[in-house]
Amino acid sequence: MDLLEAKSRIAEALVESIFRRARYDVAPFRRPQSSPLRFGREDFSPDFRISQRGDSGEEHEYLVEVKYRPSAEQFISVENQRGDRSLFHMMRRHWPTLYFILVTERPEAGRSCFQALAFETVRQGEPFRMVDLIEVKEFGLFAHNLEDHEALARRIFSSLTA
Repeated sequence: MDLLEAKSRIAEALVESIFRRARYDVAPFRRPQSSPLRFGREDFSPDFRISQRGDSGEEHEYLVEVKYRPSAEQFISVENQRGDRSLFHMMRRHWPTLYFILVTERPEAGRSCFQALAFETVRQGEPFRMVDLIEVKEFGLFAHNLEDHEALARRIFSSLTA
């Protein structure tokens, strides 16, 4: 296992932990019989399904894909340059309501290590733009939950890189 793969698995575990701490049920995504969406060595299919029962009893369910990248800005810039060949466009065709969560150890100043893109909010022709995970209001996450996981992510990733 190379360093990028190790960091990717850690990123998945951290995001799963964020949702479990927020009292979501987290279950692996069961892929249909078709093969996963792969590009090179990476799988770009949803990692898990999260669900939570609201106060009024309604069930909220979301599909989540998590990826680690050293630089979120560079990754998004490349995907925006790829236009219709972007991984995001391909993923969106398969899972239009997917939430893509990018974990990075070097976010821009003032940004979180956990950034998200809700495919259903992207309009045709607009560039992809990540928001900090805390800004995804439908998840109802608390800032202290994300702050704790961000501190943990920075410690883990820096120790792996040292």
